[in-house]
Amino acid sequence: MMDVILSALLPVIVTLALGMLAGWRRDQDTEAAEALNRMVLVYALPLALFVGTITVSRQELVSQWPLLLALLAGTVLPFLLAFLANRYLIRRTMQAAALQAMAFGFPAIAFTGIPILTPLIGNKATLVVDVAGLTGNIVILPVTLVLLSYAKEKERSGSEKSCQGGQKEASVLALASTSLRHAFSQPIVLAPLFAIAFVFTDIHLPSALIKSLKLLGSTVGGISLFASGIILQSQTIRFSPPAAVSTLARLLVIPGLAYLALTALGQMGDLRKMTVLALGLAAAPMQVILSTRYECDREENASVLLYSNVLSIPSLAFLIWLTQ
Repeated sequence: MMDVILSALLPVIVTLALGMLAGWRRDQDTEAAEALNRMVLVYALPLALFVGTITVSRQELVSQWPLLLALLAGTVLPFLLAFLANRYLIRRTMQAAALQAMAFGFPAIAFTGIPILTPLIGNKATLVVDVAGLTGNIVILPVTLVLLSYAKEKERSGSEKSCQGGQKEASVLALASTSLRHAFSQPIVLAPLFAIAFVFTDIHLPSALIKSLKLLGSTVGGISLFASGIILQSQTIRFSPPAAVSTLARLLVIPGLAYLALTALGQMGDLRKMTVLALGLAAAPMQVILSTRYECDREENASVLLYSNVLSIPSLAFLIWLTQ
């Protein structure tokens, strides 16, 4: 079992380590990492999501509604609960609350799902990544972008405390409208929406074109992890209660609750295994990308990324044993 886990996770750890080495040797700096991250956000990841979704048939997509519901519940509910608790109970800033909520509800399925899950669940890994892409990139990512953009607009207008400070009044409707326009103008949000429209209208693209789009899309995992490694090296990784809570929730609490819920519903086969393993993946590099882009809690989110990737080796071993 450990061989399977190591073959799935070792490429992730090695790629992160190479990025950290590049940063330590000063071959690359944080500006280069941000340029790489922008390339992933604007080009590579949208293409990967588009190709991954458009190559699934309408019947196959429709037949996976139980998996879609399970992943939707396992990502959106933790995201909402974490955001509300951080924002209204702990009184963190909107940006900080949104980023920690993303750690709860946005595992790295789109980034590293295929190389990690394929040795564990076979060819079904691609389908899990496609379905998870629908839940994460059409629900959680746009909501996170709206919250981050909204907080940034309020910070500029002086009505919201940023990660550093500030205070005044602003038009909620105007800021929400601006934030929504910004979020839904992002290629990472538009690409899977267009792909779904193509699937349900039976529009088929030439295979040569799909292969052409796939070439850049296939670089997502490696580039995003390498860039995250550069950023990790530039940050001070330290223990903090929010980072520890996010890591524990990401690796054990959320997949554990999904396991209990699906078992109680009588789902003890492939659906439970796919859902639990997908929800047990480490935090997504997207967290570090967005925390860098919006200049909020970089150290905390870098720590979550590092902790969750390293600790996912024993936690995934436990989840694999649990779902056998």
